[in-house]
Amino acid sequence: MTVCAYAAELDVKMADEETEQDPSPQIGTEQMVSTLRERLQALATALKDSPEPAVQSASVYCQKFCQVLVEFAGQWKIDVHPLPLLEVYIEAILSYASAVPYLSSECESIPLLLERLSLSCVELLLAQAEKIPVALWERFQSSVQSAHSLLLQNGNAQLCMLSALAQENGVWSNSTLCQILSKDTPQTEKVNEFLALEGPILLEMRIKHLIKENHVEKAALLAKECSECPNFRGRGTFKQTYLVCLCAIGPQEQLMQKISEVDCKDALEMVCNLESDGDERGALSLCSAFLTRQIIQGDVYCAWELTLFWSKLLKRVEPSAQVFLDRCCQLSRLSKSVYHILFLIKVIQSELEDVGLHVCIEMCIRALQMVSGSDGNVKATICKTISCLLPTDLEVKRACQLTEFLLEPTVDSYYAVETLYNEPDQKLEEENLPVPNSLRWV
Repeated sequence: MTVCAYAAELDVKMADEETEQDPSPQIGTEQMVSTLRERLQALATALKDSPEPAVQSASVYCQKFCQVLVEFAGQWKIDVHPLPLLEVYIEAILSYASAVPYLSSECESIPLLLERLSLSCVELLLAQAEKIPVALWERFQSSVQSAHSLLLQNGNAQLCMLSALAQENGVWSNSTLCQILSKDTPQTEKVNEFLALEGPILLEMRIKHLIKENHVEKAALLAKECSECPNFRGRGTFKQTYLVCLCAIGPQEQLMQKISEVDCKDALEMVCNLESDGDERGALSLCSAFLTRQIIQGDVYCAWELTLFWSKLLKRVEPSAQVFLDRCCQLSRLSKSVYHILFLIKVIQSELEDVGLHVCIEMCIRALQMVSGSDGNVKATICKTISCLLPTDLEVKRACQLTEFLLEPTVDSYYAVETLYNEPDQKLEEENLPVPNSLRWV
């Protein structure tokens, strides 16, 4: 297994695999820490004394370091025994920081391993519902600051996140953060100072944790502050997360107001980002909000792209054909533009084919009722759509083709009408009709 693979395994196992272990600790915490310290010290000594080339020695050290951490972290359940795991992280961070001067900078595994270790430690700390004992927290603070200083001497700032956390009396105890989450209004300078200290990665992890714990309103408050921070202007993920939170908790008026400030092309990018991250429900809620805004405003800018994305996401999240049709009908009733209705018909045909035929015909009828008398081109387009929906229904095709001819009289449309009326009449059997008579004669 490569070093990078071990680093990935470290990240996964420290976050998840502990839950598969026996809930009873295999050895006491103090003995475990002592044994771990000895094992890591032995690795560091072997690194210093290694006769191998520097890059190879560093690679071997990183690989064995990961193996030792996976072994020790796997002895504890993260949701039952988080404190012993924190002890593991503390020892690992200190040992790794002291070994960095002997690790070749040409070894690609060095920053990767430290990044994984730091992120796993932050995730553990953010997840603690109860306050960490004072003595352990103080040891964490001193250890992280010591390790951070050692790394900075070697030009490595990868413990900045942990260093920021270590400056407080607890993970969620920062006074400015508490004000933000409790809907107070701290001074803008203090907010920006706090956000700059934490940095975007730690703040994103805080927001994701709040969402995971169903504190969506608090996540929205923090994401909003981050999206408005001058230091994060080019980081659209905060705005994206804020809007997703508003979709879940915000009043419709507030949501519509906020998304009206976002260009549809940026909205599509946000939806794609959420989908790429595996958050299909978040992508669907955001896409639904933007599409609803476009439909209510009668704006067709990027409307087809939004409708297409929305239909694909909805079909994956809610596979039911009836749910899909119900949602399409809801949107069509809000439509102020015929084109939005035609887009909805197109996705129904693409996703459901004949299952949604009667709904498509009803939408066409609604579209015809919306068109003004002078807009012949749009009426002709709707008639062509109906003809395509019912290609074997001669009576409907005759009516549609005749309407097209009256709206746009051309030689070709005249001959098309003549051809249809020269065909023998069909015998209509109501039980075999693709749409009921109630729709045929509207």
